Amino acid sequence: GRVPDADSLYLLQVDVGDGKPRQVVSSLVKFYKEEELVNRQVVVYCNIKPGKMRGFESQAMVLAATKDKGGDGEKVELITPPAATKEGERPTCGDLAVGSTSEGVSTKNISKVWGQVQPLLTVNDGCQATFSGTTLTFAAGPITVPSLTGVGIY
Repeated sequence: GRVPDADSLYLLQVDVGDGKPRQVVSSLVKFYKEEELVNRQVVVYCNIKPGKMRGFESQAMVLAATKDKGGDGEKVELITPPAATKEGERPTCGDLAVGSTSEGVSTKNISKVWGQVQPLLTVNDGCQATFSGTTLTFAAGPITVPSLTGVGIY
């Protein structure tokens, strides 16, 4: 649903395979109707220090390809896992599993890590999500977006 008194924010419950959904505050109102997000599979960045937006805790970030971020012509497309992907499955980058389990992970340096990782997340000419030029995949195939190419993932 929508965050009360916030024109651009959704309050989402996202199943990441932890046993209980994570609450995520996301600024997708301008780009997606609420019904387009219900039961939709998304890719999330979980290893962030929970933060508050408009008084609601956000425990992860929904990842999206973004063209002209913050500009008048901004366009956003959610990063989409292949249809057969199970909740909680971790993507791979080449031979490496992405991420770590949340338990026991220090959140002290998480924002610094995201600051180093995020600029290397992009969409290639084939609409595939990449990290430093290597396609991000799940067991069922590559992570994609519908149409954007050559843009960053945020």
